[in-house]
Amino acid sequence: MRDDFLKYVNEAANEFSELVSKSSKPVRIIGNLDTDGITSASIISKALMRGGIKYSLSIIKQLNDEIYEALRNEDYLITIFVDLGSSSVKRIGEVLSGDVFILDHHPPDINDKKFGNVRQINPHVFGIDGSKDIAAAGVTYLFAKALDEANIDVSHLALVGAIGDIQENMGFKGMNEGILEDALKSELVEVRETLRLFGMQTKPIHKVLEYSTNPYIPGVTGNEKGAIKFIEDAGVKVYDKVGEFRRLVNLGKQELDRLVTAIEMKKVGGENDIPLVGPVFLLKNEDDNSLKKDLREFSTLLNSCGRMGYAGLGVGVCLGDVKATKKAFDVLRSYRKEIIDAMNWFHENRRTQKIIEKKGYVLILAEGNIRDTIIGTISSLISKSNLYLDGTIVVGAAYTLDGFIKLSLRIAGHSGHPTDLRSITKEVVSECGGYGGGHSLAAGASIPQEKESMMIKKAIEVLDKLADDSAVVVN
Repeated sequence: MRDDFLKYVNEAANEFSELVSKSSKPVRIIGNLDTDGITSASIISKALMRGGIKYSLSIIKQLNDEIYEALRNEDYLITIFVDLGSSSVKRIGEVLSGDVFILDHHPPDINDKKFGNVRQINPHVFGIDGSKDIAAAGVTYLFAKALDEANIDVSHLALVGAIGDIQENMGFKGMNEGILEDALKSELVEVRETLRLFGMQTKPIHKVLEYSTNPYIPGVTGNEKGAIKFIEDAGVKVYDKVGEFRRLVNLGKQELDRLVTAIEMKKVGGENDIPLVGPVFLLKNEDDNSLKKDLREFSTLLNSCGRMGYAGLGVGVCLGDVKATKKAFDVLRSYRKEIIDAMNWFHENRRTQKIIEKKGYVLILAEGNIRDTIIGTISSLISKSNLYLDGTIVVGAAYTLDGFIKLSLRIAGHSGHPTDLRSITKEVVSECGGYGGGHSLAAGASIPQEKESMMIKKAIEVLDKLADDSAVVVN
């Protein structure tokens, strides 16, 4: 399967090179606005720039009638879709008359390598799991590498994209593992075995623990004073010699061991918790205090750009633009505040009609109180927050500015679950209209706002049918 896929990637890259050599027009690139989409768009942009090929790039939320109509009226001979398009192969083929390349990892609606003028470079077509083994950024990287071996220098971006799509779990597997080998061989990335808490490179120790939800630490998570006391009680100094807050990256092995032991003794969780200590992936050429040093923080930085409406900044960050990177840090601060505000709204509205909590699922009717581009992030955070037992289906719903309701579905816990969330979106869309897609454990849809009552009724009907009887509210 892997060899067949790589062979086809090379064939598609050769076809692309031939087509480009016959045309003087720019290549059109359409990408998705999340981390995987931004890194994918950046990878192909870098590859085209390296090859002296002009291009025009747009980052969008989703393919819809408005986008299709705009594309129909454009005059490009070659169009590349990254991190989207596989669920709309037939429609894309009908809309665009030129040559099309879809570099994606979502389950396709047509399981063929080629459909008319559309070439589909998708691991699912070759029996490879695109939800776990390789993200769109990885697919795009392999395509770029096939165009020119020198593009191995963007292998780290493929890993950032995979992390953004939750494909790193105590390391990489499948085809992502091969991409990591490229990044290590190129000395772009190094791997350290250490405490796997988000923010360890850039945040003070007490802030890392205060904001930790995985694991959840009673009396520490959400409590700054409690976090400082916890660290001191563990025998770890909070301040350095000049009175500055220390970071996790500054701790020696003995201090780190003491802190890990203290967390293990106090944390809330079960057998499905991710281990505290494991591999952390770092960019070798970044300063220790850089938000791009830890690939997980890099991923969050890009996601914040896309979710806050500044996807272009994210591409600039990936391509090494210093000004774009500085502006992106400001966007991240705004993003974090908006996430906190959204989570506060959720907790304040639990047990109201806005938050429907039933056995096996929770339906969050945020309306205009949470931005539609971050409702997926909120659904993910809630699904990992220990508020609900494994298997609980979390559905977030928020209004969009163009008259739709954005649905984002996740499943609580870290273990595998048999429910395919796309089946829920498919049933809701079939009755209420709109668009749907995603993966089995992370799906989404857009439903017309005028169908809100119908959407809620249908969603509850489907969720009641699928809900796991053992999944109940914990807190």
